[in-house]
Amino acid sequence: MIGKMLAGLAALILITGCSGAENEPSNSEEMPADAPSPTADETPAPALDQPAPSSENSAAAPEPAQEVDLVEAGRKAFTQCAVCHKVKEGERSLVGPNLYGIVGATAGAADFNYSDAVRNSGIVWTEENLDAFMENPRELIPGNRMAYAGERNAEKRAAIVEYLKSLTAE
Repeated sequence: MIGKMLAGLAALILITGCSGAENEPSNSEEMPADAPSPTADETPAPALDQPAPSSENSAAAPEPAQEVDLVEAGRKAFTQCAVCHKVKEGERSLVGPNLYGIVGATAGAADFNYSDAVRNSGIVWTEENLDAFMENPRELIPGNRMAYAGERNAEKRAAIVEYLKSLTAE
């Protein structure tokens, strides 16, 4: 009886956590106590002894502040994913696998009980494959067990991919 109640509760949490609701989820990620809280009015201090970017280089690479903003947007968007997925190195999996270091990894290779569809897919988690999977998990890997309909917002998916890239050991 208790097992059935726990299974029902887990299913409810899974469904509500992965519902893709448009309202802003609360931040479930832990932030270091000594980390400064960025504000909308903050601008980065100018770098000393750095040459001014040329017009050729500025179009090729995004500004570091833009990358940080995209990673931060991804961290916030990931909170709905955090219901099922952990992202800290070595942290035990929940309903879904730990996604630390997922970018560049082979699908089904991490220590998790994957479906045969994922384990046998041969997919490498490139930025493009992560984006496609988040958009429609059932289309990229038919038969996978991820209980998530997908994220239709391309900007949100791109931000989550940038966040996941930032979690890879360097």
